[in-house]
Amino acid sequence: MNKIIPHILLLLILSVISIAAIQVTEECDATALKKELKQKLKPDFKYDSSKTTRFTYKNKEQTKEIEIPLYMGEKYRFAFNTAGLAEGIEIGVYSKPTGHRKRELIYKLEKKEGQHLYSFDPEKSKKMYITYTIPAVEEEALRGCVIFLLGYKVSMF
Repeated sequence: MNKIIPHILLLLILSVISIAAIQVTEECDATALKKELKQKLKPDFKYDSSKTTRFTYKNKEQTKEIEIPLYMGEKYRFAFNTAGLAEGIEIGVYSKPTGHRKRELIYKLEKKEGQHLYSFDPEKSKKMYITYTIPAVEEEALRGCVIFLLGYKVSMF
């Protein structure tokens, strides 16, 4: 009997983890959202990389930041898919990381009704920082995700 209890506990823990993983997957189908977003790169840009940022809304405001290294002299396109959001968030592209005294806002996503695909072509190629500001909500069980996609300009000689 003493050997059965740890096995039952292990099965219970595994089932809870798998149920949680299924719920997160259903709320944010990153593969489908990324596929839809790749259309924002065509015809002039090629896919370089992507980042799926997942989060759980809380009763206090949160920020998440990702660093985007860019090669000087290249042309890039930043694309965002906000279809995986339960509540709106703010997206800003900055010149420096959070807390840096010379941090400047380069681009702020202006949300439009009925739209969830956005793109931005930076004028300069240098390291940039994308900051997601997630608002406080009362219902803490909400989850969401944002898909970021980076494309580079295809230059013909």
